[in-house]
Amino acid sequence: MQMLLSAWPALVLLLPVLWLVSAVVFLAKGNRRAFAQLMALLACFLIGALLMEFFTFMGALMAHSGSPQATPALGTGTRQLLETIANPRSITAPPLSLAAFAAYSIPAGYLWLLVTWALHLRGKKSGPAKKKSTKTPRKAAKD
Repeated sequence: MQMLLSAWPALVLLLPVLWLVSAVVFLAKGNRRAFAQLMALLACFLIGALLMEFFTFMGALMAHSGSPQATPALGTGTRQLLETIANPRSITAPPLSLAAFAAYSIPAGYLWLLVTWALHLRGKKSGPAKKKSTKTPRKAAKD
């Protein structure tokens, strides 16, 4: 566990790099399905950041109800989420806590990348691009 805690910041920083390299490779090879899966992974992290922004904003409003203090700046929740994800102690947080969910998102992201690469390397073609049969065309009828 100590080794995981010491390697955690590198693991967190490596995930976006791997995502970017994978996106470039999938776009270069024309695999739109794998690229769409990577975009879905990005969307999950963006939704998490937006939820954190909302919770931070609403928490600040509820804490300061009745006082004319300014609301938190935009980006506070995202910064808190990224700090929580990057904090190695979030791995040891109690289950079902925000810190635990943030920490579990990193292994889930790696698993998502692994499955995407496995599907890409399996090479199964999908979509409407089917092979045409090599039948000879019919001759036109004579009058």
